[in-house]
Amino acid sequence: MRRRRLLSTAGTIASTALAGCSAPVLGPDDEDDTRDDDGPPARVVESELVREHVGTDEETVAVEGIVERTRDEAITYLEVRVEFYGDDEEVLDTTVEHLDDVTEGDRWPFTVVFSGVGEAAARVTDYDVEVVRNP
Repeated sequence: MRRRRLLSTAGTIASTALAGCSAPVLGPDDEDDTRDDDGPPARVVESELVREHVGTDEETVAVEGIVERTRDEAITYLEVRVEFYGDDEEVLDTTVEHLDDVTEGDRWPFTVVFSGVGEAAARVTDYDVEVVRNP
């Protein structure tokens, strides 16, 4: 969890330093009072790494969680980005998925699936997840 907080903080600093060069992001550890109107109107409030068919050639891994609205504004489209890590914090894959229907309610479930299966999926040891504002 400490690494996720560090990555989240580093991402926020990098976003500020490169204003306009990259999409602002919010992770699950960001504080409400640090957001401004330029960031995503939602954040990840729950997430977990889920494995299926462990130890087989069909092993898969995904991150499942909940995104929650952070301010009162109309939302029509959101994306969730997950970086999947292996040993030694090696980035194995970065996957972005859009949330299907965010026009109703204040909380939405998501699932982001790692692209590899079998041995490739077994190498995943950690992840980082964030909501990305789509321009």
